[in-house]
Amino acid sequence: MKFNFLPREETFFQHFQEQAQLCRQAGDLLVTLLEDFEHFEIHLKALNEIEHQGDALVHKVSLQLARSFVTPIDREDIHSLSAYLDDILDYCQSSAVKMSTYQVQKPTEEAFHLARLIQKINGVIHQAVDRMVELQDISELRREVKVIEKEADTVYRTAVAELFRNETDAIRLIKWKEIYKSLETVTDKCEDVMDVLEGVVIKYA
Repeated sequence: MKFNFLPREETFFQHFQEQAQLCRQAGDLLVTLLEDFEHFEIHLKALNEIEHQGDALVHKVSLQLARSFVTPIDREDIHSLSAYLDDILDYCQSSAVKMSTYQVQKPTEEAFHLARLIQKINGVIHQAVDRMVELQDISELRREVKVIEKEADTVYRTAVAELFRNETDAIRLIKWKEIYKSLETVTDKCEDVMDVLEGVVIKYA
């Protein structure tokens, strides 16, 4: 017999929700960083702080997992969900760090497009984590994530093709190709998160 509830270990779920909120903030910051490029380093500092907070939450989840004899969902799902949410933060931050390291002078329209898609998809992830905690259906959000991820993939491939077609500076080409890939990877990681969330809802609903 399958019961329609999860055994409650609130702290795990609270940590997931906190991680998802950080992801949402990171997406917002990426857009702000590109829109207010004059103050890039200020926004990068804020993004670095969010990434550090994310690392601290992963550590808390790992410690709690090690100390818990009984967990509310499968231990593997707890580990994967926390790790994938952290990957989203890592790639958001990494994308901005690359722009700083490569001394990018101004953002491209393609970078703007990818950042806005990240902002949108991270907002969906935030909603999906909240719904998972309550074992609510997330199939609609799953489809939305898939649509956004496909659009990001198309933007990435088009941007890279455009670089190889028109960019005469080989170093600039390499820089932007890596930045675009880092940005696009954020959406891939969001798909990984949705896979885990959907699996949890299916198993326990």
